[in-house]
Amino acid sequence: MLSAIGLIIAIALLIVMIVKGVDMITASVVTAAIILVTSGLDFWEGLLKTFSEGAGSFCTSWFLILALGGIFGELVNQTGLATKVAKSLSAALGAKRVGLIIMICTFFITLLGINGYIMVFVLYPIADSLLRENKMDRRLLPFLMIAGGANANGFAFSMDICNVIPSNFLGTSLGVAPVLAVIFSVITCTWYVIYFNYAQKKSMEKMSEAERMALYKTEKSVMGDNELPGLFMSLLPFILVLAVVVVTSGMGTSTSLSCALLTGVLVIIVTQFKKIKNLKGSLKGGAMSGLSTMLTVAAVIGLSKVLTQAPAFHAVQEFVLNITLPIYLKTWLGTMICGAMTGSAITAETLFLESFGKQFLAAGANINALHRIVVEAGITLNKLPNASPVVMETSVCECTLAESYKHIVLGSTIPCVIAGFIITMMATVGIIF
Repeated sequence: MLSAIGLIIAIALLIVMIVKGVDMITASVVTAAIILVTSGLDFWEGLLKTFSEGAGSFCTSWFLILALGGIFGELVNQTGLATKVAKSLSAALGAKRVGLIIMICTFFITLLGINGYIMVFVLYPIADSLLRENKMDRRLLPFLMIAGGANANGFAFSMDICNVIPSNFLGTSLGVAPVLAVIFSVITCTWYVIYFNYAQKKSMEKMSEAERMALYKTEKSVMGDNELPGLFMSLLPFILVLAVVVVTSGMGTSTSLSCALLTGVLVIIVTQFKKIKNLKGSLKGGAMSGLSTMLTVAAVIGLSKVLTQAPAFHAVQEFVLNITLPIYLKTWLGTMICGAMTGSAITAETLFLESFGKQFLAAGANINALHRIVVEAGITLNKLPNASPVVMETSVCECTLAESYKHIVLGSTIPCVIAGFIITMMATVGIIF
């Protein structure tokens, strides 16, 4: 009982601290400490081993990637590459389609299996420039990155890891139950564009143009059209980064992403050297920005490790998954709860399939429906404040959860819940295509 109460208090306090602007590292340590004490776990072992090892393992895997990602983003902005791409997209498709433009970009990059951590470094500079060029509210940037990717995470034939995990466990193909996948993505993509336009309209009603532009904390020199690089040279680094990721995917995630980002950085330095005012300063500033993000996300990973050790975590998991419900509703709800508590779609899918996959198949669940529902449920509640993707995207976009999180909930979490429930009910009544 004490463990359950402590877990509820800890998570509630975490949310309050985030809303109040407490940095994520401090908030994560305080939350982990409360969970350890109320769960009767060894306090110092929990902090110095469980928490620290969880955070440390992330730093070990992502140190070079995030440092290179920060440098890539710094150089893209400084040389005007993102500005050129943004202006070209706005001119071709119109300012009113900014949300649609970014959704299409994030959707297809995710569909190719590009990790969300790399996507934010590739697309954030372009999205930020698009919003800046059209004098829009930049606080929606984390929503644009997270929701756009979520729309394609579980799409039929998506090479994203979220769609691959069930295939590894169940032996299914990536394209099973394509109609359910299409219905889910149509609902979430439509909501995404409508919500973005609605939120920007509301912002323009409440804030003057000067107030919206004041939200852009990073100083950015305004280049004239004659100073900007050509469109092909502006697109080249982005295309090469994505191409290298695809080509080197068999070498492992860390190696692949490091090679891709290093390629992007070197291409920018070689082709845009004259536009880089202070190369040494840019390398240092970009690396520090990326590593700052790394420490923030690492703290959240450490907290999730502590959370999974709490007796209340296992009790809640067992309670939800053993309640009397139709098998697909139980699958949907159980996977979502795992995602909410761990802050990870990958962990949620793995936990559910390892614990209940074979059992549910033996009980008569359709293997294709199980695959699709697990994927879509996994990406639904993995967007709570304790989720590393949320912290990562928000940090890279230079926003705070206090100012941006509501857009993530309203623009992504809610439509994912609605779409997931609809396809789950379709499977429950036997509509599985």
